[in-house]
Amino acid sequence: MESETFDLHCFQTLTGTKLLLVVEPRAPYIPTILQRIYELYTDYVLKNPFYETEQVIKCEQFDENLEALVKRYSSGAL
Repeated sequence: MESETFDLHCFQTLTGTKLLLVVEPRAPYIPTILQRIYELYTDYVLKNPFYETEQVIKCEQFDENLEALVKRYSSGAL
């Protein structure tokens, strides 16, 4: 979905999990960003034996890596 003030992107996995990303209009690399977020999600959240579907994500490694990804994207280093 696109508007003058933002773009809304959705990445849906085969299991039905949806990742939504709100970005500035015409922001580049969004499909790549969503794929990398999903990779972080699978690596740090889904492989956690204590995580249950629909549970709030409380994983420090996921948070740290997601923040690093966003900083790389913001600096144009992707």
